Amino acid sequence: MAFDQVIVATLVPQWPLLDGEEKPAVVTDVVRSVTMAIAGAPFHVRLAVGAVSIFLSLCIALISAGAGGPSVRALRAERLYRLLQRFPSPVSSVVRLYRSMTLLAFYEQEPVAAKLLSARPVWSQRV
Repeated sequence: MAFDQVIVATLVPQWPLLDGEEKPAVVTDVVRSVTMAIAGAPFHVRLAVGAVSIFLSLCIALISAGAGGPSVRALRAERLYRLLQRFPSPVSSVVRLYRSMTLLAFYEQEPVAAKLLSARPVWSQRV
């Protein structure tokens, strides 16, 4: 879904820093993973997520108008998501769903996992 791409692209974490070629490939794989997960959900869930994702992507497009770049767009979208998650509604549930699925799919990516494993601290072992 095109709406998934708009939403997921704003939810992808900025860390770890990925190389120039890695970032677009990772985002594409994350969008594909999230889209496939939603497509595998029961019909009533797909229907609700589809309707809310249209609303969310239109809101993101409106608040992103005139944004300086992807980081500014992501910051504005994050503020919108935080605001929407404060209210008990189907919209807040869908935002949490997208956020959790995006994070899970992002940290499962090979380049991300490699960078995270290389950044972990080395513990001294007692003999």
